[in-house]
Amino acid sequence: MSYEADFLKEFEAWVNTQVTVNEMAVKESQKLAEESQDDKAADAYIRYESKLDAYRFLQGKFANYHAGKGFHDLPEEMFGKRSY
Repeated sequence: MSYEADFLKEFEAWVNTQVTVNEMAVKESQKLAEESQDDKAADAYIRYESKLDAYRFLQGKFANYHAGKGFHDLPEEMFGKRSY
């Protein structure tokens, strides 16, 4: 396996791990913020959610790569989808 292919494989695995970790952190910080009404927990929830959005964006780029699409192409499931 070439250096580039090995790097992309390891990077994709790392991004997938970060998605898993941040999904758990979002759930826990949201639960803590709702239970305790703590502003720091609410801020943490926002930070983890922002990170999760960024990692999911990168997952979409890897999906493009595996589908043979260009970097700037949108994944198929993005058309007509809105998330806030």
